[in-house]
Amino acid sequence: MDTQKFLMISTHYPPYHLGGDAVFVDYLSKELVARGHEVHVYFNPAAYELLRGQNLVVQPKPDIGPQVHPYSSATGRMDPFVALSLGLWGRPQKRLEELIRMTKPDVVHWHNPRGFVGKPFAVPGSVTLYTTHDYTPVCPRSNLLKPDMKLCDEARLCTLCCMRWRKPPQLWRIGRRRVFRFPRDLKVISPSEFVARRLEAEGVAVHKVLRCFVPDLGKHFHRESSTDDTIFYLGLLEAHKGVHTLLDAFAKSSHEQGFRLHIVGEGTLKEGLRNKVAGLGLSERISIPGFLDRTEVETVRRNAVAQVVPSVWYENAPSVVLEAFSLGIPVIASNIGGLPELVTAESGSRTFRPGDSNELAELLISAWRERGNLGERRRQAREAYLSRFRPEIHVAAYLQMIEELQAGQRRERSPLNRTS
Repeated sequence: MDTQKFLMISTHYPPYHLGGDAVFVDYLSKELVARGHEVHVYFNPAAYELLRGQNLVVQPKPDIGPQVHPYSSATGRMDPFVALSLGLWGRPQKRLEELIRMTKPDVVHWHNPRGFVGKPFAVPGSVTLYTTHDYTPVCPRSNLLKPDMKLCDEARLCTLCCMRWRKPPQLWRIGRRRVFRFPRDLKVISPSEFVARRLEAEGVAVHKVLRCFVPDLGKHFHRESSTDDTIFYLGLLEAHKGVHTLLDAFAKSSHEQGFRLHIVGEGTLKEGLRNKVAGLGLSERISIPGFLDRTEVETVRRNAVAQVVPSVWYENAPSVVLEAFSLGIPVIASNIGGLPELVTAESGSRTFRPGDSNELAELLISAWRERGNLGERRRQAREAYLSRFRPEIHVAAYLQMIEELQAGQRRERSPLNRTS
C-alpha cells in the first residue's frame, strides 16, 4: 500500500485520557507512523479538564510520531459540557473541517467523539471509519448500565437514566434520535462480535469485526525468580468492574489457597474496599495501593499466576486482557460481553459466571493447587498473544480493509459505473 494520510478523531488522547480507547488510538497511530504513513490526531484536552477538574497545559510532542492537534477555545470546559448535553459542537466541528481541508486525509477514523464533535459524519473523498470502543451509538451513557447497576437490554427513558447517573442528559438524542444513524459511506468497526451483535440489534450496520492489539510488552519483560504466589486485578475500582466479587471470592477461598492479591487502580470504591479487607482480617495478604505507574505494575506482575477480570457489565475488548497475554499471564475472567471471545481455554485461561464469587473461589483454589502446570499455561497465554493480538496482525487487516474500501470508491467513481 502507498503512503497514506490518516486523521484520527478522539475526545481523549494520552496523556490526557481516562480509558483504553485513547490508548488504542495512540497505539494504532504510532504503528502507522512506524510504517511510513502520516498520522494526525485531533482531540480535546478540555474534556479531560472537565472530568478531572483541573487546568492543563498541553505540552507539544516531538516531530517524530503522530502530529497532534489539540482543540482549544475561549470557553474551555464549557465546550464539552454544551456539546454533550445540547449537541452544539459548532466550534470544534468547524476546526475539524479546517483540519480536513488542510491535511487532505485519505482516511478519517473516528474513535470517541463524545462531548467533542458529537455524531460522526462521512468525509467525501476519504475512507471514513468509526470504531465502537463502547456503546455510544446506542446508549447516551455509553455503557448500557442503569443507575442500579443492572444491565440495560431494552433502552428507554435514556434522559432520565442520565439524570439519575448525575450526568448531563443528551437532549439531542431524545426519542428516535437516540440511536446513531450512520451514513452509508461511514464504515463501523467493532472490536468484538458481542458489541457488533448488540449494535446491529438496534439497526447499526457493522462493516467488520477487527480485534484490538497491544504492543509486545513481553519482549523486554524479565520475570525474576518467581514465587508464583500473586494474583492481581488492574483497572477501575467501580461496581461494574466486579471488584467486590473478587474480594468475596478471595475471602471464601483464603483457607485453601495461599495467594497474595493486589488490587491496582483508582475509583470511588477504593476506601470501602480497604475497609472491607481490614474487616476480613486479610490485610497481610491483600493490598490495594491505588494507582501505580507502569514500572510499579510490572513489579506486581513478575510473580503473577493470573490476572482476574471480574466484570459484571458488557465488556468490549479490554486491553488489560491482551496485555496479560503479551506477558504470558493467564486470565481468569467473567463470562460476559466480549470477554469470552478473548479468554479461551487455548490461552490457558478460564471463565466464570459474572458475579458468582463461589465459582471464582473454586477457580482460585484450582489455580493454587495446579501451580506446577503454570509454565504450560503461561506458554499458552503468550501464544494467544502472538497468534491473535500482535500489532502486525491488526495493522495488516486494517490496511487491507482500507485498500478494499478505496478500491470500491474508485469503482463507484469510474465513468463506466456512472453510465451503467
